[in-house]
Amino acid sequence: MSTLTKVLIVLLTVFSIFLCGIVVTYVANATNQKERADKLDRDWRAARTAREAAQNDLVAAKEEADQMRRDLDAQMSGLKVTISDLQAKLESVQRENTQMAQRVRDMGASVQQANELQASQMQQSQTAQQQVAALEAERTRLSKELAETDQALLEKMAIVVQLEEKYRQLTEANQDLESRLNQYLRQYGKTAAAPVPVTQRTGIVQPAAPAARDINLTARVTAVDIRNSLAELSIGSAAGVRPDMRFHVTRDQQYVCDVRILEVGPDQSVGILERIQIPPRVGDAAATNL
Repeated sequence: MSTLTKVLIVLLTVFSIFLCGIVVTYVANATNQKERADKLDRDWRAARTAREAAQNDLVAAKEEADQMRRDLDAQMSGLKVTISDLQAKLESVQRENTQMAQRVRDMGASVQQANELQASQMQQSQTAQQQVAALEAERTRLSKELAETDQALLEKMAIVVQLEEKYRQLTEANQDLESRLNQYLRQYGKTAAAPVPVTQRTGIVQPAAPAARDINLTARVTAVDIRNSLAELSIGSAAGVRPDMRFHVTRDQQYVCDVRILEVGPDQSVGILERIQIPPRVGDAAATNL
């Protein structure tokens, strides 16, 4: 074998080794680049998810803040009305106190004049003494009247406080009842009618509606909500049902409870359960007369 051939073999061997090293390096770099690209893709997806979550949280926080602001505005409006009412009451009480204080000053002046007159006219006739006695009696009467007036004012203020507390309790109870009724009616896609004001418009006198006992209406219980003490009857305004009518629920000649109508529809009505002896069930009979 010639020297040139040996040199060529050595060069070919070195070139092959160099080429293998390049291939190995390329494969290793390609693998590392793929892993890095996968990691960057995962990081990008995680960042996008975090950004979407942050945007959703921001929208929810903004909506909650708007709702809180609306609630605070409503509360402030109510408080302003309450403050106006309290200021009006305070001004009225202050006027009454001013009037009573003036009466006290007037009576004090009258008493002082009577005492001065009594001291300066000790030597006068029996007529002057009788006048002084009359003034003393008047002073006593006025003092007693003032004390009674103060006591009556305190009692009336206490009554006003009690009435306000009772009104608040009745308002809360009514709101709770309306909430329970709306919750029940929403299950059937209905809403409760707006409450009718207690004070009605003055107009022509209308004949009174016939009593429920004279109508003798009958129906069946179609739905029961024991938790909210509500029941639905298979009868409505088309048959003459009106709010506040009372139906007696029975089962096999046994008294179950009463249903006082709250909401009336054309063919159905909803009422609150009263005088419950046993829990009512769907299918129980209901009638205005036992």
